Amino acid sequence: MFTTKNLLILIGRNMLIALAAITISLAVVFFLSKEISRVSDSVLLNHHLQTELSKRTGLLEVLKHDAQIIGTNDVKIADAYAPSDNILGFINTLDTLATKNILTQVYHFETPMPSDVSTTFPISTIAYTNNFEASVGTFSNYLKNFNKLPYFTKIEGFSISSQDKQGWLEAGVVSYKAILYTK
Repeated sequence: MFTTKNLLILIGRNMLIALAAITISLAVVFFLSKEISRVSDSVLLNHHLQTELSKRTGLLEVLKHDAQIIGTNDVKIADAYAPSDNILGFINTLDTLATKNILTQVYHFETPMPSDVSTTFPISTIAYTNNFEASVGTFSNYLKNFNKLPYFTKIEGFSISSQDKQGWLEAGVVSYKAILYTK
């Protein structure tokens, strides 16, 4: 028996079932949308972190390479400043250089003076003069070896004079004025 009441109940029940199915479907779609968004954000964050990690790893590799280049050079730089109250190491190096070039030198050191160079530690300068007899070839070799000294020095000027007929190409008196940077 189909009455209007039964028909309305049947239609209402089917509408409630359809409405429940739609509500459940919308809830599932909303939940899945949020989950997809969360996973997408997580993947994006992981990709960003991976990029940052590779950049920092690259930076660490550059620092490692630079540290290998520097090695013990920072110690060499620190040792290149002779102590201003004890320059015997520098004097011994000058004597060894003269002996290597078969020269007899006479040097004179002045009093240490504060330097105008700004550094993390105070630097002073000691002016000195050095005199010896040499030919131009010997003096050239001396200067090449002087340039390799493990100290911070600066030659301010030099003079060569000779009484020989050949001029300063043979024997001559060499005099130079230099500065030794000390700590």
